[in-house]
Amino acid sequence: MWAILSVSAALCWATSNIIDKTVLTKWVKNPSLPIIISGTAWLVFGVAIYFIKGLSHLSPLNAFLAMLTGAFSIVGWLFYLKAMQIQEASRIVPLSNLSKVFVLILAAVFLGEILTPIKYFGVFLLIAGAILISINRSFKISFGKAFWWIVLTAVFYSVNTILIKYLLNFADYWTVFGYKCVGIFISALPVAFLYFGELAKTVKRHGKRVVIAMAASESITALGILLSFIAMSIGYVSLVNSLYATQPLFVLLFTVLLSVFFPSILKEEISKSTIFLKVLAITSIVLGVILVTS
Repeated sequence: MWAILSVSAALCWATSNIIDKTVLTKWVKNPSLPIIISGTAWLVFGVAIYFIKGLSHLSPLNAFLAMLTGAFSIVGWLFYLKAMQIQEASRIVPLSNLSKVFVLILAAVFLGEILTPIKYFGVFLLIAGAILISINRSFKISFGKAFWWIVLTAVFYSVNTILIKYLLNFADYWTVFGYKCVGIFISALPVAFLYFGELAKTVKRHGKRVVIAMAASESITALGILLSFIAMSIGYVSLVNSLYATQPLFVLLFTVLLSVFFPSILKEEISKSTIFLKVLAITSIVLGVILVTS
Protein backbone atom coordinates (compact mmCIF):
# COMPACT_ATOMS: atom_id res chain seq x y z
CA MET A 1 0.00 0.00 0.00
CA TRP A 2 2.81 2.44 0.83
CA ALA A 3 4.28 1.81 -2.64
CA ILE A 4 0.96 2.46 -4.39
CA LEU A 5 0.46 5.64 -2.37
CA SER A 6 4.00 6.84 -3.17
CA VAL A 7 3.59 6.32 -6.93
CA SER A 8 0.15 7.97 -6.79
CA ALA A 9 1.73 10.99 -5.09
CA ALA A 10 4.35 11.12 -7.85
CA LEU A 11 1.58 11.08 -10.47
CA CYS A 12 -0.14 14.01 -8.74
CA TRP A 13 3.07 16.04 -8.64
CA ALA A 14 3.86 15.29 -12.29
CA THR A 15 0.43 16.62 -13.26
CA SER A 16 1.08 19.73 -11.18
CA ASN A 17 4.49 20.14 -12.85
CA ILE A 18 2.86 20.36 -16.28
CA ILE A 19 0.27 22.88 -15.11
CA ASP A 20 2.97 25.00 -13.44
CA LYS A 21 5.12 24.99 -16.58
CA THR A 22 2.15 26.05 -18.72
CA VAL A 23 1.23 28.89 -16.32
CA LEU A 24 4.82 30.17 -16.07
CA THR A 25 5.34 29.95 -19.83
CA LYS A 26 2.11 31.56 -21.00
CA TRP A 27 0.78 33.89 -18.31
CA VAL A 28 2.96 34.42 -15.24
CA LYS A 29 6.49 35.80 -15.39
CA ASN A 30 7.03 36.25 -11.66
CA PRO A 31 7.43 32.84 -9.93
CA SER A 32 6.27 34.39 -6.65
CA LEU A 33 2.71 34.93 -7.85
CA PRO A 34 1.57 31.28 -7.58
CA ILE A 35 2.64 31.38 -3.93
CA ILE A 36 -0.25 33.78 -3.22
CA ILE A 37 -2.78 31.30 -4.58
CA SER A 38 -0.95 28.54 -2.73
CA GLY A 39 -1.29 30.27 0.64
CA THR A 40 -5.01 30.81 0.14
CA ALA A 41 -5.61 27.22 -1.00
CA TRP A 42 -3.70 25.71 1.91
CA LEU A 43 -5.63 27.86 4.39
CA VAL A 44 -8.84 26.36 2.98
CA PHE A 45 -7.38 22.85 3.28
CA GLY A 46 -6.32 23.48 6.89
CA VAL A 47 -9.70 24.84 7.95
CA ALA A 48 -11.47 21.92 6.27
CA ILE A 49 -9.30 19.39 8.10
CA TYR A 50 -9.86 21.13 11.44
CA PHE A 51 -13.66 21.00 11.15
CA ILE A 52 -13.97 17.62 9.41
CA LYS A 53 -11.24 15.49 10.99
CA GLY A 54 -9.99 17.54 13.94
CA LEU A 55 -6.39 17.78 15.13
CA SER A 56 -4.79 15.57 17.75
CA HIS A 57 -2.41 16.93 20.40
CA LEU A 58 1.12 18.06 19.53
CA SER A 59 3.62 19.60 21.94
CA PRO A 60 4.41 23.29 21.30
CA LEU A 61 7.82 22.34 19.86
CA ASN A 62 6.41 19.71 17.51
CA ALA A 63 3.57 22.01 16.47
CA PHE A 64 6.18 24.63 15.57
CA LEU A 65 8.21 22.04 13.62
CA ALA A 66 5.08 20.95 11.76
CA MET A 67 4.38 24.54 10.73
CA LEU A 68 8.06 24.95 9.85
CA THR A 69 7.65 22.21 7.24
CA GLY A 70 5.17 24.55 5.58
CA ALA A 71 7.77 27.32 5.48
CA PHE A 72 10.33 24.91 4.00
CA SER A 73 7.80 23.94 1.34
CA ILE A 74 7.24 27.57 0.35
CA VAL A 75 10.96 28.33 0.09
CA GLY A 76 11.66 25.13 -1.80
CA TRP A 77 8.75 25.80 -4.14
CA LEU A 78 10.04 29.30 -4.92
CA PHE A 79 13.36 27.77 -5.96
CA TYR A 80 11.53 25.12 -7.99
CA LEU A 81 9.39 27.68 -9.85
CA LYS A 82 12.50 29.72 -10.61
CA ALA A 83 14.10 26.62 -12.15
CA MET A 84 10.92 25.94 -14.14
CA GLN A 85 11.18 29.39 -15.70
CA ILE A 86 14.69 28.65 -16.96
CA GLN A 87 14.59 25.04 -18.14
CA GLU A 88 12.22 22.42 -19.60
CA ALA A 89 9.95 20.64 -17.13
CA SER A 90 11.13 17.20 -18.29
CA ARG A 91 14.72 18.19 -17.42
CA ILE A 92 13.95 19.99 -14.17
CA VAL A 93 11.78 17.33 -12.54
CA PRO A 94 14.31 14.46 -12.82
CA LEU A 95 16.98 16.72 -11.30
CA SER A 96 14.79 17.09 -8.24
CA ASN A 97 15.61 13.44 -7.56
CA LEU A 98 18.77 14.74 -5.93
CA SER A 99 16.58 15.11 -2.85
CA LYS A 100 16.50 11.30 -2.69
CA VAL A 101 20.21 11.32 -1.87
CA PHE A 102 19.82 13.94 0.82
CA VAL A 103 16.90 12.05 2.38
CA LEU A 104 18.88 8.81 2.51
CA ILE A 105 21.77 10.56 4.26
CA LEU A 106 19.56 12.43 6.72
CA ALA A 107 17.42 9.34 7.41
CA ALA A 108 20.55 7.35 8.24
CA VAL A 109 21.91 10.06 10.54
CA PHE A 110 18.74 11.15 12.35
CA LEU A 111 16.34 8.20 11.98
CA GLY A 112 18.77 5.29 11.96
CA GLU A 113 17.63 3.97 8.56
CA ILE A 114 20.78 2.19 7.27
CA LEU A 115 20.45 0.56 3.86
CA THR A 116 22.32 -2.30 2.19
CA PRO A 117 25.11 -1.68 -0.39
CA ILE A 118 22.80 -2.67 -3.26
CA LYS A 119 20.36 0.02 -2.23
CA TYR A 120 23.10 2.63 -2.19
CA PHE A 121 24.03 1.51 -5.70
CA GLY A 122 20.44 2.30 -6.57
CA VAL A 123 21.06 5.81 -5.25
CA PHE A 124 24.03 6.06 -7.62
CA LEU A 125 21.75 5.18 -10.54
CA LEU A 126 19.33 7.89 -9.44
CA ILE A 127 22.13 10.46 -9.49
CA ALA A 128 23.35 9.19 -12.88
CA GLY A 129 19.88 9.61 -14.32
CA ALA A 130 19.61 13.13 -12.92
CA ILE A 131 22.93 14.09 -14.53
CA LEU A 132 22.12 12.41 -17.84
CA ILE A 133 18.87 14.35 -18.17
CA SER A 134 20.97 17.56 -18.20
CA ILE A 135 22.96 16.54 -21.30
CA ASN A 136 21.96 18.39 -24.47
CA ARG A 137 22.03 17.18 -28.06
CA SER A 138 25.72 18.05 -28.43
CA PHE A 139 26.42 15.71 -25.50
CA LYS A 140 27.63 18.49 -23.26
CA ILE A 141 26.52 18.57 -19.65
CA SER A 142 24.71 21.82 -18.96
CA PHE A 143 24.69 22.84 -15.31
CA GLY A 144 23.25 26.31 -15.60
CA LYS A 145 21.31 28.41 -13.14
CA ALA A 146 18.37 26.01 -13.23
CA PHE A 147 20.54 23.20 -11.86
CA TRP A 148 21.60 25.17 -8.80
CA TRP A 149 18.04 26.35 -8.13
CA ILE A 150 16.85 22.75 -8.16
CA VAL A 151 19.68 21.70 -5.83
CA LEU A 152 18.43 24.25 -3.30
CA THR A 153 14.91 22.89 -3.81
CA ALA A 154 16.18 19.38 -3.10
CA VAL A 155 17.87 20.49 0.13
CA PHE A 156 14.75 22.14 1.53
CA TYR A 157 12.47 19.29 0.44
CA SER A 158 14.72 16.63 1.99
CA VAL A 159 14.86 18.39 5.37
CA ASN A 160 11.10 18.83 5.12
CA THR A 161 10.63 15.09 4.48
CA ILE A 162 12.75 14.04 7.47
CA LEU A 163 10.85 16.42 9.77
CA ILE A 164 7.52 15.02 8.62
CA LYS A 165 8.62 11.41 9.25
CA TYR A 166 9.79 12.45 12.71
CA LEU A 167 6.48 14.18 13.50
CA LEU A 168 4.44 11.17 12.36
CA ASN A 169 5.81 9.40 15.42
CA PHE A 170 3.80 11.79 17.61
CA ALA A 171 0.56 12.42 15.69
CA ASP A 172 -1.57 11.08 12.85
CA TYR A 173 -1.01 12.26 9.28
CA TRP A 174 -4.15 14.46 9.32
CA THR A 175 -2.77 16.47 12.25
CA VAL A 176 0.69 16.90 10.76
CA PHE A 177 -0.87 17.84 7.41
CA GLY A 178 -3.17 20.37 9.13
CA TYR A 179 -0.31 22.13 10.90
CA LYS A 180 1.65 22.16 7.65
CA CYS A 181 -1.28 23.95 6.02
CA VAL A 182 -1.04 26.68 8.67
CA GLY A 183 2.71 26.99 8.13
CA ILE A 184 2.29 27.37 4.37
CA PHE A 185 -0.39 30.04 4.80
CA ILE A 186 1.72 32.08 7.26
CA SER A 187 4.82 31.79 5.07
CA ALA A 188 2.89 32.92 1.99
CA LEU A 189 1.63 36.13 3.66
CA PRO A 190 4.79 38.22 3.00
CA VAL A 191 4.71 37.18 -0.65
CA ALA A 192 1.03 38.13 -0.89
CA PHE A 193 1.77 41.53 0.65
CA LEU A 194 4.54 42.23 -1.86
CA TYR A 195 3.00 40.91 -5.07
CA PHE A 196 -0.79 40.97 -4.73
CA GLY A 197 -1.02 44.02 -6.98
CA GLU A 198 1.01 42.27 -9.67
CA LEU A 199 -1.23 39.20 -9.38
CA ALA A 200 -4.32 41.39 -9.83
CA LYS A 201 -2.82 42.90 -13.00
CA THR A 202 -1.97 39.44 -14.34
CA VAL A 203 -5.52 38.21 -13.74
CA LYS A 204 -6.93 41.33 -15.40
CA ARG A 205 -4.70 40.76 -18.42
CA HIS A 206 -5.28 37.02 -18.89
CA GLY A 207 -8.57 36.36 -17.12
CA LYS A 208 -9.67 34.07 -14.30
CA ARG A 209 -8.12 31.06 -16.02
CA VAL A 210 -4.79 32.03 -14.43
CA VAL A 211 -6.22 31.67 -10.91
CA ILE A 212 -8.13 28.51 -11.83
CA ALA A 213 -5.00 26.87 -13.26
CA MET A 214 -2.83 27.78 -10.25
CA ALA A 215 -5.53 26.68 -7.80
CA ALA A 216 -5.93 23.38 -9.65
CA SER A 217 -2.17 22.81 -9.56
CA GLU A 218 -2.01 23.52 -5.84
CA SER A 219 -4.97 21.25 -5.08
CA ILE A 220 -3.36 18.38 -6.98
CA THR A 221 -0.06 19.06 -5.20
CA ALA A 222 -1.81 18.99 -1.83
CA LEU A 223 -3.43 15.66 -2.67
CA GLY A 224 -0.02 14.25 -3.54
CA ILE A 225 1.44 15.52 -0.27
CA LEU A 226 -1.40 13.98 1.74
CA LEU A 227 -0.85 10.64 -0.01
CA SER A 228 2.87 10.89 0.76
CA PHE A 229 2.08 11.54 4.44
CA ILE A 230 -0.04 8.38 4.58
CA ALA A 231 2.72 6.40 2.83
CA MET A 232 5.38 7.67 5.25
CA SER A 233 3.17 6.80 8.22
CA ILE A 234 3.24 3.11 7.25
CA GLY A 235 6.62 2.74 5.47
CA TYR A 236 10.27 3.68 5.73
CA VAL A 237 10.85 7.26 4.62
CA SER A 238 13.93 6.23 2.59
CA LEU A 239 11.90 3.77 0.52
CA VAL A 240 8.80 5.93 0.20
CA ASN A 241 10.89 8.90 -0.91
CA SER A 242 12.77 6.81 -3.47
CA LEU A 243 9.56 5.83 -5.24
CA TYR A 244 8.87 9.50 -5.92
CA ALA A 245 11.51 9.09 -8.64
CA THR A 246 8.75 7.65 -10.83
CA GLN A 247 7.55 11.25 -11.22
CA PRO A 248 9.82 11.93 -14.27
CA LEU A 249 8.20 9.00 -16.08
CA PHE A 250 4.83 10.72 -15.86
CA VAL A 251 6.30 14.12 -16.74
CA LEU A 252 8.00 12.71 -19.84
CA LEU A 253 4.79 11.01 -20.93
CA PHE A 254 2.72 14.15 -20.42
CA THR A 255 5.19 16.47 -22.18
CA VAL A 256 5.55 14.21 -25.21
CA LEU A 257 1.78 13.75 -25.57
CA LEU A 258 1.09 17.46 -25.21
CA SER A 259 3.92 18.44 -27.58
CA VAL A 260 2.60 16.06 -30.25
CA PHE A 261 -1.16 16.49 -29.89
CA PHE A 262 -1.61 19.85 -28.11
CA PRO A 263 1.46 21.98 -28.91
CA SER A 264 -0.53 25.15 -28.21
CA ILE A 265 -0.65 24.13 -24.54
CA LEU A 266 2.95 22.96 -24.11
CA LYS A 267 5.74 22.57 -26.64
CA GLU A 268 9.07 21.03 -25.72
CA GLU A 269 12.02 19.68 -27.64
CA ILE A 270 11.18 16.09 -28.65
CA SER A 271 13.77 15.20 -31.30
CA LYS A 272 14.86 11.56 -31.48
CA SER A 273 18.18 12.25 -29.80
CA THR A 274 16.48 14.22 -27.01
CA ILE A 275 13.89 11.51 -26.41
CA PHE A 276 16.63 8.87 -26.39
CA LEU A 277 18.60 10.70 -23.72
CA LYS A 278 15.52 11.33 -21.60
CA VAL A 279 14.39 7.70 -21.83
CA LEU A 280 17.91 6.50 -20.99
CA ALA A 281 18.08 8.84 -18.01
CA ILE A 282 14.67 7.83 -16.71
CA THR A 283 15.54 4.15 -17.22
CA SER A 284 18.52 4.70 -14.94
CA ILE A 285 16.21 6.33 -12.39
CA VAL A 286 13.74 3.45 -12.56
CA LEU A 287 16.52 0.86 -12.10
CA GLY A 288 17.71 2.88 -9.14
CA VAL A 289 14.22 2.79 -7.64
CA ILE A 290 14.03 -0.98 -8.14
CA LEU A 291 17.31 -1.53 -6.32
CA VAL A 292 16.53 0.94 -3.54
CA THR A 293 13.13 -0.59 -2.82
CA SER A 294 14.05 -4.25 -3.35
